[in-house]
Amino acid sequence: MTGNYLFCLLFSLLLVFSVIFAGCSNESPSAETTTPLPAHPEAKYGEGDIIATASSSASSTLYLILNYDAATDQYTRAVIEKNADGSWGYRSSDWTEKSSRITLEKIYTVKVGHVVVSIVPVITPTSLSETTRNPSGNAPSISKISPTVAARDTVVSVTITGSNFQDGAVVKLYKTGSAPINATGVSVTAFDISCFFNLNGKSDGSYNLIVINPDGQSDLQQAIFTIGEASPVIAGMYPVTGALNDKVPLTISGQNFRDEVKVSFMKNSTELVCDEPLSMDSSKISCNLDLATSRGASAGEWNITVLNIRDGHKGTWVKKFVVTNATTEEN
Repeated sequence: MTGNYLFCLLFSLLLVFSVIFAGCSNESPSAETTTPLPAHPEAKYGEGDIIATASSSASSTLYLILNYDAATDQYTRAVIEKNADGSWGYRSSDWTEKSSRITLEKIYTVKVGHVVVSIVPVITPTSLSETTRNPSGNAPSISKISPTVAARDTVVSVTITGSNFQDGAVVKLYKTGSAPINATGVSVTAFDISCFFNLNGKSDGSYNLIVINPDGQSDLQQAIFTIGEASPVIAGMYPVTGALNDKVPLTISGQNFRDEVKVSFMKNSTELVCDEPLSMDSSKISCNLDLATSRGASAGEWNITVLNIRDGHKGTWVKKFVVTNATTEEN
């Protein structure tokens, strides 16, 4: 009897325990999920926005938003500056800083512009190695550049005049929205620099010029050079004379010559067109001048004009080409 009682008691306890265990195992697992973090407001600014306070919106130096990180709720900002024409701009250093979204948006409430961050140039004239930062003389000073205009998609030869230039100087053109154009073939004296700029694929507009001496000192002239539809400039010609009824191979030197050119020799209303003109680069043309009388050639002085056929721009030489009388020369 006692044995049956104990057996029933144990069976009842086991049954109660099973029910309790089954009830616990059927609880919804959702009670154990992590409560999501509270969402913060959407960022007010995006990559490329230029921001200011209400009182600094007209400043020429402002903050540029490089990116926003939603995970940390922080902006990364840099400093951007204006060009001489008022456009934004360039970065004068590679400095950046992370700022809390809440703090930044509270202080900087005005969006004054927008740029494409990836094409904003960083111009850091003094970011040279420590061994070259000790000035070894006066800073360079740019007076002018010649020419001041060149056609896009050409290679232009320029001369920069001024003072205190040092051998090994770095020369660049730059404007907002474009990578700097580095000079090649740089030759330096204390008072002038000659070099080349490859303008292939570069956009039209005004460009700033910077010269950086090896000691880190520099000079910058804003909006001093223009890329656009520049007219041809004839600097010289060889030979400068030809005999009547001869065929004369000519070489014309200058600037802003395009791939398709027309070389004309004019005397009164008569025009002689140079045969097979070839613009080898933007600074040289070769062609053949037929001085046959049957084509209208005559002795005397002729004006020379180079026409860039595609854009219609032309330039005339300040000197003359002289056609001599072959009969007179033979005598």
